[in-house]
Amino acid sequence: MAEKTFREKIEDRLHSWRRELEELQLQLHLGRKEAQEKLEEQKGRLRAWMDDNRGRFKEIEEEAGEEAREFQQKFNELLEKLKRAPAETKEAAKAQEAELSATMDELKVEAEKLEEQGSEQAAGMMDDFQDRLSRFQAHLKVLTAHYREEAAEEWQEFREEAREKIEKLKDKTAEWQQEAGEEWKEWRGEINKAFGNLSSVFRREKKS
Repeated sequence: MAEKTFREKIEDRLHSWRRELEELQLQLHLGRKEAQEKLEEQKGRLRAWMDDNRGRFKEIEEEAGEEAREFQQKFNELLEKLKRAPAETKEAAKAQEAELSATMDELKVEAEKLEEQGSEQAAGMMDDFQDRLSRFQAHLKVLTAHYREEAAEEWQEFREEAREKIEKLKDKTAEWQQEAGEEWKEWRGEINKAFGNLSSVFRREKKS
């Protein structure tokens, strides 16, 4: 099979992100129990991907040597946290979401270092890994939001604001796809920033 061109790779990634946005939009309609089940499914998928790619990560760690130590530590830490039992209360869900997000943010920093310092193979692997973490973080924010008090007066406004932001992001990815030709790192930065803005909708404290 012929190697994909740079443009084709970008278009594939953007098409994939648009599907992700549509899935996130559907998740806004889930009930609490369904949201919990979907979150555990997402955790399992990320954990399985990390386990399946351990060998490839090991090769990169051996190549990078000492500089990969922090990455390996955070990688293993995230795997252990993804294995924890589902949160049963609103407080536990909020704490779990914050802990997972913090570990992933730290891991993405280490992955960025390896991407910049390693080989072309390492750069591609770290790019893919950071992308997967960003996607999971978006699902984590959306699905954990269901643990908040759905009966609260603000919930409808809260949900509508999130829907509107997702629609804008879908439109933005369509624009990006028409402009394929920028450096990939700049593209990825724009996408991650957009999803960071989406997840910020779910960081607001709700009134009791």
